[in-house]
Amino acid sequence: MSAVLGPIHQWMYKKVLTREELIGQIINTAEDNNWETAINGKPLKSFTRETFPPIEEVIDLSNIHYSLSSLIQGVENRYAELIVGLLHRDGSRFDLIKDMVHSFGLDNRICEGSTLQEAFQAINDILLDGMPCDRAMNITGSSEKCIAFSYVSDTHTEYWKKYGGDGDDFYTLRLAFIEGMLENSGHRLQVVGDRMYELH
Repeated sequence: MSAVLGPIHQWMYKKVLTREELIGQIINTAEDNNWETAINGKPLKSFTRETFPPIEEVIDLSNIHYSLSSLIQGVENRYAELIVGLLHRDGSRFDLIKDMVHSFGLDNRICEGSTLQEAFQAINDILLDGMPCDRAMNITGSSEKCIAFSYVSDTHTEYWKKYGGDGDDFYTLRLAFIEGMLENSGHRLQVVGDRMYELH
């Protein structure tokens, strides 16, 4: 393994930090609505990082791949445990969490006038689906009017099941996030099957 950080490592770290920011927003939502202050005996604040140092300060250069994988596993675990724990106390909270995730998508919205390819790349630049070697997403068709893709490797459900949750909730929240990103962009995402999508 090379001991040199490259653009792909920066790209992956950006994805991790976006998820960290989303976790922080969910915690804020819980606090604003006076939900419980701890999940599984852990204070809500413990589910996110207070600071986001440069990648050079968090990655072990002697094993970059392992370090990034550990960061991804950590943020996936905390995201799942936090949301599943909040929902176990009251399932009706899901709609409010979904609305908040949609708003977070709006905060990361794609510029109006972006091409289809630019919109797709913006989505791919921000969504976290394991390491690149996991090849979770597969483009099944591409034209000027439509990009079809599917998730052939589910890198998320295992974390939700670990805490007694439903992996489908992850994908429902992800869809709300993407719809927020696409709002006013002139593009839309259509669900055409199980983990299968078309971006128009």
